Amino acid sequence: MQTLSSLLSAINDAIWLYNLSQKKFIYLNQRLADIYDISIAAIEEDPKFWRKYIHPLDYSYVIEQTEKAFNGESIEIEYRILVNGEVRWISDKKVAATDEEGNVVITGILSDITKRKTDETILLDTERTFRYLFINNPNPLWTYDCETLKFLAVNNAAITKYGYSREEFLSMTIADIRPEEDIPSLINSVKKVKSQFYDSGRTWRHLKKNGELIYVNISGHGIKHQGRNAELVMAHDITEQIKNQQLITLAKENLDALINNIKDHIWSIDGHYNVLSANNSFRDIIRKGLGRDLEIGDSIFMPEFAPEAKQLWRKYYDRALTGEVVQFIDQIKLPGNDPYFSETKLSPIFNNQEVVGVACISSNIEERLETQKKIMNHNQSLLELISIASHEIRGPIASLLGLSEVFNTQNYADPFNAEIITLMQNTSRQLDDLIHKLVDKTYALQQENQLRYSVRQNRSENEPL
Repeated sequence: MQTLSSLLSAINDAIWLYNLSQKKFIYLNQRLADIYDISIAAIEEDPKFWRKYIHPLDYSYVIEQTEKAFNGESIEIEYRILVNGEVRWISDKKVAATDEEGNVVITGILSDITKRKTDETILLDTERTFRYLFINNPNPLWTYDCETLKFLAVNNAAITKYGYSREEFLSMTIADIRPEEDIPSLINSVKKVKSQFYDSGRTWRHLKKNGELIYVNISGHGIKHQGRNAELVMAHDITEQIKNQQLITLAKENLDALINNIKDHIWSIDGHYNVLSANNSFRDIIRKGLGRDLEIGDSIFMPEFAPEAKQLWRKYYDRALTGEVVQFIDQIKLPGNDPYFSETKLSPIFNNQEVVGVACISSNIEERLETQKKIMNHNQSLLELISIASHEIRGPIASLLGLSEVFNTQNYADPFNAEIITLMQNTSRQLDDLIHKLVDKTYALQQENQLRYSVRQNRSENEPL
C-alpha cells in the first residue's frame, strides 16, 4: 500500500477516494492540495472544501454534475475555480463504485488544465482574428484547392469586387474568373505553388460576373486545408493603374509623333552632357554628318566636332545647367552638311527644384534670314519710289507751274511764248521719263509680291512659312 501511495503521489494529477457513506476521504495525494493551494489537513477537516473554490459562473453546473456522480453515474467535466483570486481550469473525473462492505466510494482524478485552456483560448482568438482579417480585408482574398481549383473560401471584398455571391463562388473554380486564353498560364502557375509566400510578378486578367475585364496583381501562400494542398490568394486591382499607363504610353507616342514631325532639331541632355532624347530631325542631321546613328546615352560632345565648337557649346550648356534659359544665334558647321545659321534655345530641366538636364531646340533660320534680306531690298525699293514721288517728280511739276505763270496769254504771238513752250516740252519729257521709271519699279514690286504669294500658296502644310 505504501508503494502504491508513493506511486500515486508522483503523478501530476490529483487523485482521491471519498467514502460517500462515511463522508470522508479515504485517500488523497499532495497534488490535490497543491491545486487548491491548501493543506491536506484542511481538506480532511472539511470534505466539502472544494465548493467554495468553484467559479460563480460554473457553480450550478458543477454541483448538478457532482450529484450525478453521487447517484452512481460516471462524469467528466471541465470548469473554473478561483484560487487566491487566480482563475484555474480543471478537468474533473468522478466514478462511483461500491466496496466489499457495501460502501459507495467515489474515485476522483483532478487535472489542472489551465495551460491547455489558455493555449486553446489563444488559438481560438488567433483563429477568430485571422477569420476577421480574412473576411474584412479590403483586398479580395480567397483560398482554393490546388488540385481541383475549386474555391474553398472567399471574403467580402471578393464578393463585392467580382459580383458573385459566396454560394456562387463556392460552386466555381479559379479558372472561371479567367479569360479562356489565360487558363494554360494559370495551370502552370498553380503547379509552382509552395508552402511559402510568393508574388507572381506579372499582371493577370480576371473577369467579373458582368463580363468586365480587370487587371490584378496576385500574391499567395501555399497552405493545408483539411489535409489537402491549397493556396491563400490576395488579388490587388490595378486596372486604373494599367489604364493610366496605357494613356501615358499613348500620350508619349502622340508627343513623339508630334516632335518627330517637326523640322526643328530637338534633343535633351543630362547633367553629364549625355543625350537623353532626340527627335528624328536631330538624329537625321547627326547620321548625315557623322555617318552613324545617334544612341541614347552618347556624349553630346562627339569626337567629330571641332574643339572650338565643343568649348563654345559647353559654355552654353553650363549656363543652362545653372538654371538659366539660354538663347543664341550661331553658324552651325557639321561634317557632311553645309554651314547654316541656327537659332537655339536651351532650357533647364528641373526635378524638385534641382536642374537635372537641359532641353534643347534649334531652328535653321537661313530661310528667315533670306526673307529678311528680301524685305530689306523691298523696303529700299519702296524708299526709292517714295523719293521719286516726293522729290524728282515735284521738280518738273514746279517748273511747269512756273512757266505757265510767265506765259503771255494776252498775246500768243509774243516771241517769248515760243521759248516758254520749248521749255515746257522739255520739262514734260523729263516728267514722262520719271513716270515711266515709277511705273517700272511699281510693276517689279507687284511681280515680286505675286511670286511670294504663289510660293506660300503652293507650300506643303508641314513646311514652315
